[in-house]
Amino acid sequence: MAHLSNIYLRKHLIAIPIVLLIAISCDMSDSGMERDRFRPAPQGEWLLPISEIVDGGPGKDGIPSIDRPDFAPAGDITYVPDSRMVIGVYINGEIRAYPHQILDWHEIVNDDFGGVAAAVVYCPLTGTGMCWNRVIDGETTEFGVSGLLFRNNLIAYDRNTDSNWSQMQLRSVNGPHLGRDIETYQVVETTWATWKAMYPESMVHTTNTGHQRNYTSFTYGPDFSTNDNNILFPVKHTDNRLRNKDRVHGILGSFTPDDQPVVKVYALNDFGDGVSLIKDTFDTVDYLIVGSTEHDFAAAFRMDPSAIASNLEFQAVQDELPIVLQDSGGNKWDVFGRAVEGPLTGERLTAGRSYTGYWYAWADFFPGLQLHERR
Repeated sequence: MAHLSNIYLRKHLIAIPIVLLIAISCDMSDSGMERDRFRPAPQGEWLLPISEIVDGGPGKDGIPSIDRPDFAPAGDITYVPDSRMVIGVYINGEIRAYPHQILDWHEIVNDDFGGVAAAVVYCPLTGTGMCWNRVIDGETTEFGVSGLLFRNNLIAYDRNTDSNWSQMQLRSVNGPHLGRDIETYQVVETTWATWKAMYPESMVHTTNTGHQRNYTSFTYGPDFSTNDNNILFPVKHTDNRLRNKDRVHGILGSFTPDDQPVVKVYALNDFGDGVSLIKDTFDTVDYLIVGSTEHDFAAAFRMDPSAIASNLEFQAVQDELPIVLQDSGGNKWDVFGRAVEGPLTGERLTAGRSYTGYWYAWADFFPGLQLHERR
C-alpha cells in the first residue's frame, strides 16, 4: 500500500517546502517505517478500525486548509470552466461557491458568514463535499487536514482539541470529542454552468489563496471523476449495483446498535432531464429529494410533522432555476429549500443530513446501504 501513499503525496508535492520534502523522503525510505499505516498512541481510542486508517502521505496540514478565504462576484470569475464542479453554500443571507479546483488542493476552507463560523470540507478521493459548523461547545475552532484517511476518505481534525473527525461519518472518531456528531449546513454541489445560471450574483472563491498552485489544472488527472478504476487506496466493500464513480446523494439516518447509520442513496443519473422530485419515507422520516441529471445536482429535505410546510403537497418546477419546487399553498422554493415566492416567503425547509459523493465510497463506508430504485 506504500505506493498508494506516494501517489497521494505526489499530487501535493508543490504544497511542501523542499526541506520538508527531504525529511519526508527519508522517512518514507526508512525500511523500519511503514508510511501507509497509522499507529495511534496507545491511549488513543478510535471509533474506526485502526488497521484501516492509512497515512495519505503529505502529513498533518501537508494539505493546507484555507483560513482567510477570498471571494469575488461570480461575473468576475474566469478560471472555472462550465463543466467543472463547485460547492455552493447559503448561510445567514450570504450565498458563496467554492470550486473543486480550489478544494482539490486544500480540502478545507474555514470561513465566516457574517458571524456564523463554518467550514467547507471536501474529500476529492471520495467526491464528498459538505459544510460544518465551526462552533463546538460554544468555542469557535478551525478544521485542518490530518493527513489520515479511512477507506479513501478524509479525516479532519479541529485545532482547539486535536480531535479527529471522519468526514463521511460526520462525527469525531478520536480525541476529546470522541463520538460527537458535527452540525452541518446544507450544500448544493453542481457544475459551474448550473451554478452561474442559478445564482449569478453569488460570491465565488478566487485563486488568491496565499499558496502557489495550478488552479486551472486537474489535481488528480482529467479523468479522475469518471474513471471507475482510478481509486487510490483499496476498497474493502464493493457493490456492483452502480458504477464506482457514479454520483449519488445519500441520507444518513439514525445509528443502529452496531454503530452504523441507516443510509439510503439516490443516483443522480436517475433524476433525468429537467427537475424531478422523489417523495420517500426513510428511517421513519418523510423526505423530499429533488434533483436533476441534466443540471447535475440533488438535495434532500426532511418533512417532519411539525415542519412549516408538512401539510402541503409538493411538485417539481421546470425551467425556473434556482426554483425547483412549488406547493399546494402557492409557494415556490429554491434548491436551498428557501421559500422565495408565496405566503411562506422567507421560510426554509429543513435540510436532510445528506451529501453527494461517489457510489463506491458510499458502498464501502456503509455496506448494506439502501439504493433507491427508480420506478
